Amino acid sequence: MIFLISILTSFLLGILLCKILFKEFANYAPRFLVNSSIPIGIGVSSIIFIVFNLLGVSTLFVILIEIVFILFLFYKYGNPFKSIIKNTLENKIFSINTLAKNPLLLLLVIVYFYSLLLDIGVYYFDSVKEPHGLWDAWADWNLGAKMIGRDPVNWPDSFHQLVSEDFHTDYPLLQKGYIARCWILLKNETVWIPIAFSFIFTFCAIGLLSAAVSYFTNKIQGLIAGLILLCTPFFMLLGDSQYADNTVGYFFLASIVLLTLARKDSATKPGLLIASGLTAGLAAWSKNEGLLFIVCLLTSQLTLLFFKNPKELFTEVKYLIIGMLPILALIIYQKIAISPPNQIVVGQGPQTLIKIKDFSRYEIIWSWYKEQFVIFGQWAFNPWWLFLLGILFKGGISIKKYSYSFIANVTWLILMLVGFFIVEIITPLDLVFYLSTSLHRLFAQLFPSFIFIYFVALKNNSTVISIPNGRTRKQNGRTLKNFKLSKIFKRTD
Repeated sequence: MIFLISILTSFLLGILLCKILFKEFANYAPRFLVNSSIPIGIGVSSIIFIVFNLLGVSTLFVILIEIVFILFLFYKYGNPFKSIIKNTLENKIFSINTLAKNPLLLLLVIVYFYSLLLDIGVYYFDSVKEPHGLWDAWADWNLGAKMIGRDPVNWPDSFHQLVSEDFHTDYPLLQKGYIARCWILLKNETVWIPIAFSFIFTFCAIGLLSAAVSYFTNKIQGLIAGLILLCTPFFMLLGDSQYADNTVGYFFLASIVLLTLARKDSATKPGLLIASGLTAGLAAWSKNEGLLFIVCLLTSQLTLLFFKNPKELFTEVKYLIIGMLPILALIIYQKIAISPPNQIVVGQGPQTLIKIKDFSRYEIIWSWYKEQFVIFGQWAFNPWWLFLLGILFKGGISIKKYSYSFIANVTWLILMLVGFFIVEIITPLDLVFYLSTSLHRLFAQLFPSFIFIYFVALKNNSTVISIPNGRTRKQNGRTLKNFKLSKIFKRTD
């Protein structure tokens, strides 16, 4: 009973936080809200558990703290479920009349839900076959959760003293912490907890992607975007393997989507910006790649200094940092007081400069990038030409009108790939081994975000994120309106 209450508190916490941060947007996109709130609730519960555990508070008392916090949010902001249920009923995702009038939409709905049920079935049977997941799951993530769950008092000392090439105690604690929290309350290390954890993040990523693309474009493109993930074998394999790559990939996607949503209109939206910062922080709390994500996310915003009012941009970045700062403080504490140094960090030295100058490493890495581009996803055939076909069919990318989000998102994606490349150049590990075990998973982390950026950027979408009418800035003493990328360096009156 206590365990069920603890699960419910995580979900309630996520729904309440998202309802508060999303404000009126939550009323118009209930599917978006559900696919955001459950993973965010799990992430926040993991943080609460680890923080109070480090303070010496029992897990049962932590649940009571969560309940008190939830009751406070109910008292201060009211019951969110009335509006959620009402808007879910009013905003029918696919009404019978709409489907009857649009055969293509009807076909896509059938294919989408058939694929969804098929993938759920495959996920279940794979989980029964490999209940402990694959190597990284049972040798790292679930093992770390067992160390926390079996010794809630002394686990930080064990993590600090244990240095192993296979067990990475320097990895962030979202997955380990939440699974341990559930095992402690359940008093049973059942394999179904990590299975359910990975299931939630895998399928919420699909749901969030589909809902976000539907909101920014239309229902047909939203279904196609979701189908791409549903039909990507490697993405599903990462899910039932119980790795943390789908978890961090989910938070990459959530942060990019929320930041894009915050810039949809002219007015600054502090709640959505804080939510984007929160999910960015949770990405860093999921895997070390999340720290690179934060650096690239903040750096990508600097490119907007050429186009956006600096004061407005710095205000947006301020709210982003507010959202991620508490989680970053916890991560810094973990890295200093609990975890041993990261093996890539301690492996740097005089050899680093030699590796940077060794152009054969660049050739090896580039060859792996090209090969992974061809075989990524484990599809029966290479589908990348379909993305090109989509651009041609839709008439190109919608950059005729200036788009803050398009520039920032594409810059972020490029910076992430560059960041991965740099880490691979300087890694102290065997280069081929490192590439063979990580590159496909790094690509998979970015893949949901790439699909979102791609679909929102296509021409002829029902919603295009551009400079709102009347929004102006001054450059060289002249006023600019509805700035076009083709005229960035031309003066317009």
